[in-house]
Amino acid sequence: MTGFSFTADSSAEFSRSSQIQGFAYAPTDSPPTPTILTSAVRDLETAYNDASQRANTNGYNLGGGNIGSMTLMPGVYTFFSDININANITFSGGAYDVFILQTTGALMQAASTNVILKG
Repeated sequence: MTGFSFTADSSAEFSRSSQIQGFAYAPTDSPPTPTILTSAVRDLETAYNDASQRANTNGYNLGGGNIGSMTLMPGVYTFFSDININANITFSGGAYDVFILQTTGALMQAASTNVILKG
């Protein structure tokens, strides 16, 4: 991240900033942070590769890419455009349900909007 002012915690395992909520982690932090970050990146790659190969289950280009104010059920949603969340959106399902948004464009969320997980 650039443009932020970070101060390392006394443990040197993370940093803080008045410009963010929570902690910031870097591969140059003290152990075990680098190992944890490496594992997180591997998990991210695995999830991305799995999601990108999933077949569409809920139609194409829902709402023309404007999905704000919608409630989505579990499944795979495919868009051949940008996805715009210009109002609160709700994902409704159970604890083990999967929601995947695939797009050839960008995912954009307007300021002051919420992603609500229901169920």
